[in-house]
Amino acid sequence: MDEFETVTKAALQALERGEMVALATVVQVRGSAPRHAGARMLVWPDGHIIGTVGGATLEERVIQHAQEALQANSSRLEKYLFSTENNPESVGLCGGEVLVSIETLQPAPTLLIIGAGHVALALSQIAQMLEMRLVVVDDRAEFLTAERFPQAAQRIHVPYDRGTERLEPIPVHLIPSTYVVVASWGWDEPALAQILSASQVPAYIGLIASKTKWRVIRERLLAQGIPAKNLERVRAPAGLDLGAETPGEIALSILAEMLAVRENATGLPMGTSRKEAK
Repeated sequence: MDEFETVTKAALQALERGEMVALATVVQVRGSAPRHAGARMLVWPDGHIIGTVGGATLEERVIQHAQEALQANSSRLEKYLFSTENNPESVGLCGGEVLVSIETLQPAPTLLIIGAGHVALALSQIAQMLEMRLVVVDDRAEFLTAERFPQAAQRIHVPYDRGTERLEPIPVHLIPSTYVVVASWGWDEPALAQILSASQVPAYIGLIASKTKWRVIRERLLAQGIPAKNLERVRAPAGLDLGAETPGEIALSILAEMLAVRENATGLPMGTSRKEAK
């Protein structure tokens, strides 16, 4: 397998796992440089790589810029100079320059459901129609079977101690295309604490709860040091006001709200114009 195939395969596998990566490609070379146009390197947020664009200082600089691009979720084009003179921007002494495209690659939108109860089942079924990647988390291993959630890319068992109210870390990397719904049987608070403390901000955080329950959880999270601005990201009760009662109806209202968030839509009836909405 050549380098192009190796990097391409690694990128596809990363996206299938729900990981966000950056693809750095040398698109132009002038003068002397370590690699030719077309050289590629895949970069993860933690800085580990597959492939190479030239090694040494050039590669260090590209990795740094790729990590910045991933943090900002924004692709970029960078020029790197190899100067024989005393130039602080130089990445080597070859005498040429390279232009590198750094493209951020996001997986399909991921629906992360924390809690595998009745609403989770309905959410998973509708999410499949929307072609969302599905990840389900619960502390009850018997709820996380392939028969119950056949469409899930991941079914994650996370231990929860009822006595100490300690929830083990949820091993999921949140990225800007992650949509989170918290619907556990009784550990919403520690789950939200983990989600709201993550380095990346997901596209959507919804909590299935009454307004009273959310008010109590919010006060407790504030007391734990979770910033108020982070708590403002939580949509609680989750979903649009459709008069929903059954698990299927609740799931529909939540996914409708997610779609409105993704498309920056109003969530109002189609007969209501945006101008009227204001």
